[in-house]
Amino acid sequence: MSAPQPTSKNRTSLKIHLACRFLLALNSLNMKRSAFDHTQNHKRSHRVKIAAYASMASVVGPRRAWSRAILWKIRNRGVLTRNKKRVHHRTTSLRLHRHHARLTRRRNPSREHVNPFGNSGLEVKLRKLVPGAETMDPCGLLDETADYIKHLATQVEVMKTLVDLYSTI
Repeated sequence: MSAPQPTSKNRTSLKIHLACRFLLALNSLNMKRSAFDHTQNHKRSHRVKIAAYASMASVVGPRRAWSRAILWKIRNRGVLTRNKKRVHHRTTSLRLHRHHARLTRRRNPSREHVNPFGNSGLEVKLRKLVPGAETMDPCGLLDETADYIKHLATQVEVMKTLVDLYSTI
């Protein structure tokens, strides 16, 4: 028996839920910003992106691997940034003592997507696209990808509607 197709009522309900969550997430991020941040467009667009992903993942909840991965990444983004800076500092100091040309290796473009486990290049690209898909089996990967794309498309529709609504005010 196949799964029931989403009706327009379910789709509308999802859009309303996404819009509410997005506005709440955006509002909470705006409350945290400091006084000088409003002039920096990059930080503002990054905040909107984080709010969109947070709302999308929180609407889905923990039942999907991609939503768990997004929520984990958002919760731990400060820790990840600090760790990345530490690693970058170490690698920068190493480069000062060694010749950069000796350390760099060129990738072989014909072997870039070869996987020792027999995964095709398209599957590897799909795993990079969907958050939390690193350890999934191929069937689960396709299911998660379909759900992720469905929610991304709905999120884009919601954001376009909000932009249209606020641009007319």
